[in-house]
Amino acid sequence: MIDQILNSNTLPLLEKMAAFAERRQEVLAGNIANIDTPGYKMRDLPVADFQQALQEAVQLQEGLGQPAARSSLSMPATLGEQRATETELQSLFPRSLFQARETSPQNLTFNDENNRSIEAQVMHMTKNSLMQQFAVETMMAQMNQLLTVISERA
Repeated sequence: MIDQILNSNTLPLLEKMAAFAERRQEVLAGNIANIDTPGYKMRDLPVADFQQALQEAVQLQEGLGQPAARSSLSMPATLGEQRATETELQSLFPRSLFQARETSPQNLTFNDENNRSIEAQVMHMTKNSLMQQFAVETMMAQMNQLLTVISERA
């Protein structure tokens, strides 16, 4: 899937990845901030659901080999196609993907009913940070390529 992202014009998908990572970082930081709060339950975004939506968007972009659908997420030719593309993206990435949910305890629940795990939260934050860094750096590379083409430099 990484090859598909790197070899196509995926700015809308990279934007969704960066936004998801930013929102998840906020949720994970909130978990760490409340690590000692009695009764606090760890929260997270639905990562598996987001990855599934991302995979579906990449498949939609690929057009599954159909030339007519090939441009669906890359560079729309008309304003109508652009609006249709935005609608398709919104349907694949609903707001519910960006809303935190309580996670099931992966360790013991403490006497204060908190299901904390600082190690797990830091690990999730590190992985999430790498995902966001990947998305932002790939967007920057694509923008630099566009800038080079626009300024007619080689």
